[in-house]
Amino acid sequence: MEVDPKAVNERCVKLFQDPKVRMKMWNARMFWQVGDQMNVAPEALTQPKVDLCELELLLSTAAMVDSQCAAEIDQRESGRAAFIQRQVRGGMRPLLRSAS
Repeated sequence: MEVDPKAVNERCVKLFQDPKVRMKMWNARMFWQVGDQMNVAPEALTQPKVDLCELELLLSTAAMVDSQCAAEIDQRESGRAAFIQRQVRGGMRPLLRSAS
């Protein structure tokens, strides 16, 4: 499966706005390059710091919706998707791989 980075980023930005994700109190600076801004407009979230597929999985799990990237992550590294999901469901924020 070929992943379209722009589409995955757009999905991540949308998921980041979900009320269930907002309850986690995660700051956009954790996942995107935003300089020293604290409250960033969704339109400014264009440069990810972390792997977009892993971010999509993390945010989907937090929003309690199906991920579009879980299979891609497991194809790269078997069991990684389940690990990320388990961490989020357990109230933790797993360390995501760096964007490359």
